[in-house]
This record gives sequence, C-alpha cells and structure tokens, in this order.
Amino acid sequence: MKHKAFFIFMTALLIGSPLYAQKYKIALIHSYQEGYSGAGIVNKLFVKGLKDQQIDFQLRTFYLDCEKYESVEEERRISEFADSIRSWGGDLIAVLDDQATYSVMACGNPYVRQVPVVFSGVNYPNQELLAQYPNITGYIDKPDYLTTCRMIERIMGKVRIHILNGRTVLDRLIRKDLSEQCKGSEIALHQWKRQEALPDKLNIPISDKDDTEYESLHEKLNEYNQLDSTVVVRLSSDSVAARDLMWLSSGVFKYSLFLYTKRDYTTLRIGSLFDNPGFETINEGFGIKEYMLGGYFAPIETQLSDMTAGIKERLQGKIPVPAVKQIAKQHLVNWQVMKRYQIPPESIPPEYTIMYRPWEEKYATPILILESLLVFTLLLGIAYLIYIYTLEKGRKKEALRNLRFEHEALTLALEGGNTYAWCFDGKTAVLDQAFCELTNRSQNLLGIEEIAHYVHPDEQARFRKNVSNILYRQRRTAQYRCQFNDTGYQWWEFRYSVLQNNEQNPIITGLLVNIQEIKDKEEELIRARKLAEQAELKQSFLANMSHEIRTPLNAIVGFSNLLTTEKNISEEEKKEFASIIDNNTRLLLKLVNDVLELSRIESGNMSFHCEDCSAHHFAETVYQTHQVIILPPVEFIKEFPDEDVTIHIDRMRLTQVITNFLGNAKKFTSQGHIKLGYFCDKEKKEIHIFVEDTGAGIPKEELQMIFERFYKRNEFVQGVGLGLAISKVIVEKMNGHIDVQSEVNKGSRFTAVLPYL
Repeated sequence: MKHKAFFIFMTALLIGSPLYAQKYKIALIHSYQEGYSGAGIVNKLFVKGLKDQQIDFQLRTFYLDCEKYESVEEERRISEFADSIRSWGGDLIAVLDDQATYSVMACGNPYVRQVPVVFSGVNYPNQELLAQYPNITGYIDKPDYLTTCRMIERIMGKVRIHILNGRTVLDRLIRKDLSEQCKGSEIALHQWKRQEALPDKLNIPISDKDDTEYESLHEKLNEYNQLDSTVVVRLSSDSVAARDLMWLSSGVFKYSLFLYTKRDYTTLRIGSLFDNPGFETINEGFGIKEYMLGGYFAPIETQLSDMTAGIKERLQGKIPVPAVKQIAKQHLVNWQVMKRYQIPPESIPPEYTIMYRPWEEKYATPILILESLLVFTLLLGIAYLIYIYTLEKGRKKEALRNLRFEHEALTLALEGGNTYAWCFDGKTAVLDQAFCELTNRSQNLLGIEEIAHYVHPDEQARFRKNVSNILYRQRRTAQYRCQFNDTGYQWWEFRYSVLQNNEQNPIITGLLVNIQEIKDKEEELIRARKLAEQAELKQSFLANMSHEIRTPLNAIVGFSNLLTTEKNISEEEKKEFASIIDNNTRLLLKLVNDVLELSRIESGNMSFHCEDCSAHHFAETVYQTHQVIILPPVEFIKEFPDEDVTIHIDRMRLTQVITNFLGNAKKFTSQGHIKLGYFCDKEKKEIHIFVEDTGAGIPKEELQMIFERFYKRNEFVQGVGLGLAISKVIVEKMNGHIDVQSEVNKGSRFTAVLPYL
C-alpha cells in the first residue's frame, strides 16, 4: 500500500512539474547583424521570458545580417545554421522579424519542417510560404498606420509626416497597406517631388535674385508651414536627394517629422536628422533612440513575453489556435524623449502609456502627498509638545499640592499604628522618633549590624544578603521575625524603594510595619483551608468510590440473579453472563487494590526497592508480557534503540506504571496500533519510556485533569480510575515525571521520564 501511494505521488509530481524536468536546446535567429542596437535588450528579455515560463534551456544565437547579404546567400546561411542545430539536437527554433522568418521558410532545409519553429516581431508574413509549414507558428505586429497618424495629430497637431519608401517587396506592402488604411480618412497621401524644394532657387545668393523669384520662394515656404490637415509624404529612398532630405528635416518647417515604418540601412539614422521627434509603427529602436517619441505598436516586452509563452506551448507538444496571432498593441510614449523635446505631460492623452518614466516623476503625486503628511505630522507633533508642556506644568503644581497633603496624611497615619518610617544611605539607617521610643533608644541612627541584632538568628543571613542587594531593586518588601522590645519575636515587614538624587547617590526610603496580627490570621486561615480541603477530598473520594464500586457490584448482582432465577437461558448466554460477572469481579478487585495502594502512598508506607537495571531488558520484558494480551485488530509494536543504558529503579513499581499506560491504551484503542518504546536524552541524561496509541485522544484542556482520581471524560465509557494518580506518585518517587501528548481522534502518548546512570 505504501509503495502504491508513493508511485501515485511521484506520478502526480512529474505531471505537475514545470519544464525544468528537461533541459531544452533552443536556437534564436536574429534578422540583423551581431551587436545591432537593441540586440542586448532583446536577448535579455528573451532569456528572462524563458525563465519566467520555467523552461530549463541551452541557447544558441545566430545573426542573419540581412542588410549585408542577398536573399540567396541569406537562405544558404540559414540552411547551414539549421544543419548545425540538427547536429546539436535542437528542440526548437525561435525567429525574430520579417527577414529571418522569410529566409527560414524559403531556405528549403528539411529540418525546418521537422522541428517546432516560433517567430515573432513579423509585420508582413509571407502567407503563401507559411501555409506550407504547419509546424511554424508565431506572433505578428501588423502596422496600423492610420491609428499612428491620429496619435501624432493628438500630440503634435496637424503635421507633414515623412516616410522613406523604396522598391523592395516590403516597401510595396507598406505603400499598399498605408493607402488602404488612409483611404476615406482626412489623412492625405503625397509623393515627394524634387522640384517642390526649388533647389536651384535656394542655391542662388539672395543678392542675385530678382524680387519676383524671392517672393515666390517665400510663398512656397509659407504654404508648406500652413496645414489644414495631416499629410503623409512618401520619400523615395532610391531617388531622394540628400539636400532635399536635409532641407525637409532642417527645422525650416516646424510641422515636419519622420515616421519610422521599417528597419533597413536606408532608415537607420534618417530620424535623427529631423528637428522634431520621430514616431514609428514598429518597435525597433523604441527606448534606445533618443529622438523616437513613440507610436502605436506592440512593445518589445510584450512581444517577447508572448513569444516565450508560445515556445512553452510548442515544447509541450501543443499547436496554438490560431497558429498566427496578433500581438496586443499600445499607444506608447518615451518619457525621456518627451523631456528632450519639451513636450508637456498634459499634452499626452491619459489612455497612452508613458514608458521609461523615472520613479520620482511617476509617483510625483504620492510623494507630494507623503511630504505634505510629514510636514503636517511635524507641525502636529510640535503643537502636541507645546500642549504636553503646558499640561505638565499644571500637573507639577497639582502634584506639589497633593504631596503636601499626603505628607500630612501619612504623618497622621503613622502616629496611629505600628508603622515607622526610615531612611537608609547604604551604611546607616535613620528611623523616626516613635521607633526610638519603642526600642528605648536615645538616638535614631542605627548601623546594619545593630539592626541585624534585632532580627531572629535564623533569618540574619537572609537579612544581610538582601541589604547587600538593596541597590539593585527599585522596590521590594521583606519580612523578618524581629524583637525590638521585651514582647518576644514578632513578624515585621520592611518596605522600601530606591530613588536617585541629583548627585546620583541612591536614597532608600521605607516603612517598618508590624504584621504579627496579619500572620496570625494567615495561619488560622491556612489551618481552616487545610481542614476544609481534607473534608472535601474525603467527601469527593467517598462519592467517587461509592459510584465506582456500585457499578461493578450492580453488574455482578444483576447477572447472578439472572443465572439463578431465569430458566430459559441458553448456554451461550450463560457463558456471556459469566464472562461479564468475571470481568466486573476483576474490576472490583483492581479498584480495591488501587484504594489500598493509594492509602499506603498517602500514609507514607509504600516501600521502594530500587536497583540498577538494563533499560532495554526492562522494556523487552514488559513487551513480551503484553504481547499475548494486546490482540488484533490492534497492532502491538515496539521501538527500542540499539543503545542501552542503566537505570536505578524499583522494577516492580515501574512495571506497574508502564502496565497502567498499556492498559489505558488498550481500553481506548479499537484499531490502529499501540507502541511501546524508549529513547535517551544525552544532554539531560534522561530516559523516556513511552506508550503511544491511536485511540480516542484527550482534549488539550483536560491533559492535567487525567491525573485526578477517577477521571472520566465520558460518563458512558470506563474511566482511568486511580491508576494514573498512583503512577504519577510512583514516578515522582523515583525522581522522574510523566509527560503527556494527545490529540483528539488521533491518539495519545504517555512518557515516564527518569534519570539514567
């Protein structure tokens, strides 16, 4: 049964355990060159995401460097890397961004069709290729140009948004998507034409131009700066002139800015040329480039968190539905760029998320509230101190008046009773005049030895010890028998307190009170209480005895009458009645023996014959004796250590104690086990002989009551009688004690703790 439970537990543990149970080999492919801006953050977030998903992994990283190679060379390099991953025994390939994702699917390596592949950060996935790879799943961030343009309008107003676009497949997809999204909206799309910049006119010195040409250029600049609606201007990366680009970004046009729609060599640094902050529809460079204010896209943290969650699913053998998911987008703004371009926070709509904000700015309101609370608390504290000072000043005046009154009242009280005031400086005591009259002394100065002379000889040592420690106790009372006159020794109480004066020398002041009358009354009360307790104990003992004796006697008489008067009793019933009579006879005999035993204990006539004995031999003897008494379904087991110690005990009396423990355990245990054992506490040199059962148990609040005579928890169940009370006295006579641990419905453990040699 134990092995089966262990197997079930281990199976459940393995099923519910995280992916730490196996170390997975994961390959990560970047689209760009090693060390590109953002690579460090991407790698760090990717590793963190795998750890958050509780994936134990080995990682290999590959940088495609797509800007350096043509597509054929890219596919060859990807295929070679796939072969190396297969030789390595890779479990999954993770791919970042459009270029690497396309090359992985286009390389044609058979291993790519066999291993799970998860991509992320893709803006325009190749659906035709993706349909050929059911093992490839991932996460896309399809650009939302219209929402981004409207975000720019809300922050910057009506502007000219410039994008750099060429003739690549990705550029065509961007143009098509941009046109479809802005169709029917107030956002206009323009294609930049070089002649708009009037480059020849701009390069002619002002002095060489006629007035007509200058006015034409001025009107053109005014027209470019005055906008009724937002315009998206596409600059051709294949043909735009450098001076045109410099002119557009130079700051001549305060409403001109750059929108980052892709990452390649043509767009890497264009945004830094513009005087106004840049925006983007993808997360490349966000948080890294100091001119990129924000946009509507999925942050890199969300992108990699979703990706690593998808990797966990794939490693578990699951295919997510749908296979390609859109990552959640957000309106994101970079706090540091806001500060650089002096954009006020109130111009940012509340639903936008401001990233990279310093904590002192992020929690400015709570900090202000906290500072205000601190100032308020400080002012409140100062006001409270002023109030306390004023109140204390009044209290001191009142205390002085009360002190004078108390002094007069104390003087009157001392004059009317056997109470005398005294003062002690550590060497000499000064007593009041009334004490001098009591002792027939002419001087009120007494040394320590003079006072000790009045104390009873049996208590002089204690008196001197207390005097030597008087400075270490602030307040104390001490009682001694003293003889200050010819009336004999009487009880006196010294009350004192220790005070420190301004010179740090202690002053001990106190009272000397005659308490002989109180002591006499205490003795009378103690005698009366003992008499009452003895009477109550006798009455309680007789009541319990009559009840305990009557119960077995009634059973004996009742069933005996049945046997003699009833004729229609079967043989089986006669045997059962005889068994009941025999059992109750034994109970009655045990009760009488316990009463006699208790009587010997209380009278002091119980004799003990102690001898040195082996603990192991003693426990083994008790176990062998009861092995034939404790029968199934209750299991009787032993727990003896290998080491043996010698104990000095009365073997018969200790056997009586352990037998009583075992008898109670048998009485209250119907199933489970009863255990006899012992162990040694080497530090205290004690042996613990215990009896443990799985019976009914005892409530915590009744653990001390069980040693009372005839303790019974349930009136319908036989109690413990006198056995535990006798056992407690026997163990204490052998310089030991009994410990009890118990829990209701779980069982009890009785331990006899004895010293060993």
